[in-house]
Amino acid sequence: MKARRFRSNATSPGIAIGTAYHLQSQGAAFVRYWIGNSDVKEEIDRLKNSLQKSKEQLDQISAKMCRFQGHDQIKIIESHRMFLQDDMLVSTTIQHIQESKINAEWALDKTLAHLKLSFLNVDEEYFRERQQDIDYVGRRIMDNLMGTPALSLSDLPKGEMILIVHDLSPAEVANLPKDRVKGFIMEGGGETSHTAIISRALEIPAVFSLKGIFDSITDGETIILDGMKGLIVASPTKKEKEQYITVQENYAALERILMQDIHLPAETKDGYRISIEGNMELLEEIPSLIDHGAEGIGLYRTEYLFLDRLDEPTEDEQFDNYTEVLERLSPKPVTIRTIDLGGDKMPLSHAYDLQTNPALGLRGIRLCLKERPLFKTQLRAILRASVHGHPRILIPMISSVDEIRTVKKIIGEIKEELTEQNIKFKSDIPLGIMIEVPSAVFLAPELAMEVDFFSIGTNDLIQYGLAIDRINEHVAEMYNPFHPAVLRMIKSTVDAAKKAGIKISLCGELAGDPLAITLMVGMELDSLSMNPVSIPKVKKVLRSITKVQTEKLTEYVLTLKTADDIVKYIKKQTKHILPGDIKKLHIVDGQI
Repeated sequence: MKARRFRSNATSPGIAIGTAYHLQSQGAAFVRYWIGNSDVKEEIDRLKNSLQKSKEQLDQISAKMCRFQGHDQIKIIESHRMFLQDDMLVSTTIQHIQESKINAEWALDKTLAHLKLSFLNVDEEYFRERQQDIDYVGRRIMDNLMGTPALSLSDLPKGEMILIVHDLSPAEVANLPKDRVKGFIMEGGGETSHTAIISRALEIPAVFSLKGIFDSITDGETIILDGMKGLIVASPTKKEKEQYITVQENYAALERILMQDIHLPAETKDGYRISIEGNMELLEEIPSLIDHGAEGIGLYRTEYLFLDRLDEPTEDEQFDNYTEVLERLSPKPVTIRTIDLGGDKMPLSHAYDLQTNPALGLRGIRLCLKERPLFKTQLRAILRASVHGHPRILIPMISSVDEIRTVKKIIGEIKEELTEQNIKFKSDIPLGIMIEVPSAVFLAPELAMEVDFFSIGTNDLIQYGLAIDRINEHVAEMYNPFHPAVLRMIKSTVDAAKKAGIKISLCGELAGDPLAITLMVGMELDSLSMNPVSIPKVKKVLRSITKVQTEKLTEYVLTLKTADDIVKYIKKQTKHILPGDIKKLHIVDGQI
């Protein structure tokens, strides 16, 4: 069969090679029927028994994860267990049985449909993924009601395989036999789904959101799954397979070597020190950050506290969350970015009319200044939690001096309130801003006089600087972090920060790209923040180069006129600098 390639966003890193095997989802159709008064108790008992059996199944999965993996990701399974006791689920289903005189399956289906309706018309990926959690738990209860056997992962054929699925729940991923299942490809899901988080935690390579993939691949085909690039190669050529076998071997060997050195300092051979930190969204990711040698959290995306619910988190809930993060990372610093809501992330409690161009609309600090109570509640929680560690406050989407001055005024008012209430807080928490729009780059000298640090968000800076939506298939190939305009914006921002004497970090995907490290050192960034799995590789690169080398390289790169010229030049100049295994791992078929 002819080789075919499929691309999506990278979900769970790693290289997997195996034979395609389609795994059909469960969820057989149930029968709807009316019941008499005398049957109501029996149907309620059936429901309660299925709920109890579902809980026992999740208990077993949670115990398995705790015993063999030791990851905090068991909290995701715990959230599913808690849902089994949720009043909206249990009481509402019982009410349907009692009042409508219908069987338990029908009543459960009506309840689940009502719960999912709350999320149905929300144009936001994270909310849509929460529908999946309802589906997962609902499917488990329904299977137990009907006596349908659970998805049998123990009956998979022998050999190393790549599963092709419509959907997998976090619990099902946790039960995958890793000796046979080397990775999986899923039609649905996204990077922030609980299934994705479990996949990354258990280090199972995966690519999600490949619509139509289930019918595009045949059982028995050889599949290459590149979890770093979000690339699937079906029926690869002999050359492609040999290349990826080499990459896979290098990757495995390199991972073993790198993990031995994760606690060594991120320092060049001539002594230039740069802090290597991690990005996080959920508490469950902290063990991975620590295990991979993060020297702190450079970006804690707090908006996910607000998106996984229909109401707003209270001040105390946020306080507990920030306190736990700070205590678990102490004495390392934690950069808490205030909620970057709006655009494609909008909580239901603050739904606005659909915006024609959400990326240019009400988002980030703009939304926070419009919804002051929401913003002040978060800032109060951060200030209260500050005594438990070493926080830094980061404000997103700043585009003017007026905005940051308003933020500083609000923080001052909150400090006065807390002082009057005899509530302890740190008065010297560093305050920084995201540099992610062109106006902030041009105003960097003025903005640097207002804050303690800058953090360059390259993902958005590229989007706004090049006017390219990277998820738009028609222009996505033009989205290039090595575009000369992007690199010059970064250099200009760094220069402004250095002149003002403030710290500057970079927290976009570029931070974890080995080819970009030489430029970041040459520009003299103080810290880089990235996905935890990228940290060991970046540290390895840093310990293999010198600051002098990077300065000369960066100076010349900034004179080049095209991204292609820049990438070619960096590859050529770093051929004798970068560790051999790093180069083999990241450059396949001439691609980064």
